Amino acid sequence: MMSTRPPLQLFFISFIMFLLLSCAGQRPPEGGPVDTDPPVIVSSIPPPNTTGFSGDRIVLEFDEYVDRRTFEQSVFISPPVGPLEVEWSGTEVEIRFNEPLRENTTYVVTIGTDVADLRNRNKMAQAFALAFSTGEEIDVGAIEGQVYPAKPADRPEGVMIFAYRLDGLDPDTLNPRETSPDYITQTGKGGNFVLGHLAFGSYRVLAVRDEFRNLLYDPEADEYGVPAFPLRITPRDTLASNVLMRLAKEDTTAPRLVKAMFQHSTHLVVEFSEPVHQGSLFPQGVEIVDTVTRQRVEVKSIAQLLPKLTAFLIVTEPTVHEAPYRVTIYDGRDNAGNKMNPLANSFLVSGIPARDSIGLILASISVPDSGRGIAFQPDIQLSFSTALERGSGVGAVTMRTNVGVDVPVRTQWLNDAAILLQPVQPLAPKSWYTVRIDCGKFRDPFGNRGRDTTRVLVFETMDPELLSGIEGRIGDGNTTDTSGVLHLFAENVTKKELKPYHRILSRAGRFEFHDILEGQYLLHAYRDRNGNQRYDAGSPMPFERSERFVQYPDTLKVRARWPLEGVVVELR
Repeated sequence: MMSTRPPLQLFFISFIMFLLLSCAGQRPPEGGPVDTDPPVIVSSIPPPNTTGFSGDRIVLEFDEYVDRRTFEQSVFISPPVGPLEVEWSGTEVEIRFNEPLRENTTYVVTIGTDVADLRNRNKMAQAFALAFSTGEEIDVGAIEGQVYPAKPADRPEGVMIFAYRLDGLDPDTLNPRETSPDYITQTGKGGNFVLGHLAFGSYRVLAVRDEFRNLLYDPEADEYGVPAFPLRITPRDTLASNVLMRLAKEDTTAPRLVKAMFQHSTHLVVEFSEPVHQGSLFPQGVEIVDTVTRQRVEVKSIAQLLPKLTAFLIVTEPTVHEAPYRVTIYDGRDNAGNKMNPLANSFLVSGIPARDSIGLILASISVPDSGRGIAFQPDIQLSFSTALERGSGVGAVTMRTNVGVDVPVRTQWLNDAAILLQPVQPLAPKSWYTVRIDCGKFRDPFGNRGRDTTRVLVFETMDPELLSGIEGRIGDGNTTDTSGVLHLFAENVTKKELKPYHRILSRAGRFEFHDILEGQYLLHAYRDRNGNQRYDAGSPMPFERSERFVQYPDTLKVRARWPLEGVVVELR
């Protein structure tokens, strides 16, 4: 018998099924080839550059399904409009404002590059900006530039760009740790960014890798970048271009003493929580007190243990028992200039009355014995087991060719336990050399001579057939910020263990890198404004401009015996 279902019941079931299907989660179509294309916004309501806008919402349409969470974390509106309500329908999203918009104001809705599609987690290639105005005109100012990561392996995309308008504000009071920016965007692939539709005026711009997503700069957690020059947008100059920023991380944490241990009666090794500058530690800034007799133990010498820059060897007068000694470090600064933490600068250490059974020996040589392919002017680092008396070691080190001809060398004290040896003139190519170190000619701080042994190092210099060069010109069109010499580096990105080749130029003009290994090279330069021999990234608070720098846009392929010529590097 045929069943007959009432029409009303059929309609009710169909309606319920429609609601269930409509409420299903956001999901892209299944199947098809692997998606490698980034999501793109294909349309907007209102259209870009609309004037006289009076609505309370905007609508954006993507060309594919995107992850809602990444979208909602990547929506930035300048000036701020308070909390937003977001509703989805397939690939279309509606954003409603809960606060009335200001009159005669240009608004910029920025969708950052962290938005990812659902199918393959591809991120937007460039930030999207929708500008509209509640008045009759729309702001036309813009700032564009590029952000470089602190390390070549780090991602340059997704870095926040914060812009603060300075007009009517004391710039010295602007604190990015507490104040949200007036305009926001994100870097795209390659680190490029554009801040568009800005009102005329002066601006402070920061690049911030915003780890907490709070639109504030958090020292030590966030990397930051600061431009090298002030930024102002005017009716006659509506675009500030080539704004370059290199990321750095602020260090405000004081170093701590984390370890201390006697090796024997005269050798104490201490270790800090981070590298401490060798020139900031002196014997008179170290106090060692016998907790039994309350007598101070004299410090003879203090030397950084290389290459571990966090550890130091302290040579003392002999300790006499195993009872604890109180070690306190009063001096000491890290590379950022932070002084020792006074709450973590002391340690109790058990004494070791046993004397040194090894004596003064050569502990290590930086160039391997029988090594090949050694540079023509190598830096040969000699590290000793204990501190040396600075006046000792005269005539202890000699260098000769394979036919016995003496090679003039210069020596430089790296610290009390390490010496740097360098030939005065470049060595001959593909030639063997012998270095002899007579340890018996060195004395320790107690006057004891080293063991009567001679260490011999033999090595061969590089084959010129494997070498090449880079020649070109570095230009500098800036006429106001010209203090300091130019430091130019050629960094081998295929052999990262190599030290970058370095040239110092007194003025812009021709440069040459000779006798460099073949490979892929990255060129970068900076003008050393304060003369401290290192690049300074500036500071967000108190605000300091960075030093001007440039990075050549392409990687240079250098082939053996085929020097590159005509390379032009322009410092902005």
